[in-house]
This record gives sequence, structure tokens and C-alpha cells, in this order.
Amino acid sequence: MGETAGVIRLHFNRPGNRTGRQPSTWLLDVPIFTVCPNCAFTPHEALRYVGSRYGYVGGFTCTQCRAKVSITDGDCRPPVRFTADTPGHPQVSFVYEDVYRLTWADLERAGALTRTPLIPPGEKGYVDFDAALRALEVEIARLDLPHESAPLPEGVTWVPLPLRAWLDALHTLGA
Repeated sequence: MGETAGVIRLHFNRPGNRTGRQPSTWLLDVPIFTVCPNCAFTPHEALRYVGSRYGYVGGFTCTQCRAKVSITDGDCRPPVRFTADTPGHPQVSFVYEDVYRLTWADLERAGALTRTPLIPPGEKGYVDFDAALRALEVEIARLDLPHESAPLPEGVTWVPLPLRAWLDALHTLGA
């Protein structure tokens, strides 16, 4: 699919919502990279995360180390977890939302930096990711800061656009 741009939908639940869940954001329709947690091979292609079926998002066999990688979630709720199974080795995994920095805390931090509420009022709903990214970019321009590339977590070599722009903007602002 290559660099996947376009709509990114994030759903949120506020603290104290009727469901009793912790405040959270989760990906609904987002380009996600495929990465092997075992050998860190990251092909430069994205797939769209549009939820799961009973917690199973999908899977693939790594073309480098042949590990079987499973992508799971909490039945369309965070976290999205990549897990690699390689015979004779311990299972290796990582949580996807942490890589993209789209957690509730990240959105609150970004909102404080831009003095713009990025999570709309209400018990639950959707975050306008494009508006959130624009708010960060406006703040960078206002402060006349040079853009910096964000370091990626160990084992991650590539992140699709526009999420790379989000990570870089957060890093440039020191978030």
C-alpha cells in the first residue's frame, strides 16, 4: 500500500465515562506499519488498521527471520500488540499505540503545548487527527523552531505518513 495518507480516526473515552474504562484513545482507521518484533525487519508498506475480529487484527510471516507475527487487540480496543513466535525462542512483542504516541497522555501533552484542546468535549467521540497535527505545526512555526526528526523506538525503522509528521512535531516541541 506504500505511504498511506488520508483520514486517521481516533476514538476516545474521557475519564469518568459511564463505561468505567480508563481514559483512552484508540486507533480506528489508521495506516500501520508491519514490523517483526523478533528481528525488527520493517517493510516499507503500510496496512490499514480498521479494527479486529474477536481481537485478531491479522498476521504475517517475516520475510527476514521467518517468525510468525500476530497482530491482536482487545476486540477493537487498545492496545494493538504485535507478537512474534519463533520456534525455540521466547515470544517477543510490543504495543503499537506507544510507537505512534497517540495515547491519551500524548494528546493532552500536545494540547497543552498548543493551548488547544485536541480531545473534544463529551464522554466519548473522535479526535480530529489532521487538526491536531496542524495545531502542532502552527506552534512550531509560531516559535520559529527548526523541524527535528524524532528518534524511533528500538526495532522500528519506518513509520508511514502522516504519523511520521506527528512524531517529528511532538519531538520538535519537546513533548
